[in-house]
Amino acid sequence: MKAIQQANPKITNVNKVRLGQSLVIPSPKTTGTSNDPYKGMTPKQMADMDVKNKDMKRQKRVTRDIGARGMNTTSAGKATAKKKPMALPKSKPTKEIAKKKLISDRAAALAKKTAEKKAANKKMALPKSKPTKPVDKKAIMKARMARLDAANKRNRRG
Repeated sequence: MKAIQQANPKITNVNKVRLGQSLVIPSPKTTGTSNDPYKGMTPKQMADMDVKNKDMKRQKRVTRDIGARGMNTTSAGKATAKKKPMALPKSKPTKEIAKKKLISDRAAALAKKTAEKKAANKKMALPKSKPTKPVDKKAIMKARMARLDAANKRNRRG
């Protein structure tokens, strides 16, 4: 992006390129960069950057060691001094310890809550059932028949 910005001084914001706007795209020969993305890498660095390598720390270290190779040159093709690679962030065991403590505290609180629920369930008495009245089946059938007769009479009128 820097090479494109240097080749096109009229562009003030590279993120806002209009449709139909003519741009000068510099070639690798004019920028001093090569087409080989692995140029300057050792075989160990190439192995560390391999997709099959699951160690993210090694991949990040190689990326930082290499730096942004495409931006280390000027538009005239003269190489500039490379930036020092960024140091890897130090691991912070205090965060890990705090995270483990938080997880154990949550687990303890959950266990306590479930124990309280179980104790409450044991203490609760079942509700007493209401005494049932004897069922008079003949009376129920008479009432049902009376409702059906009334419905039939209403239907016949209309």
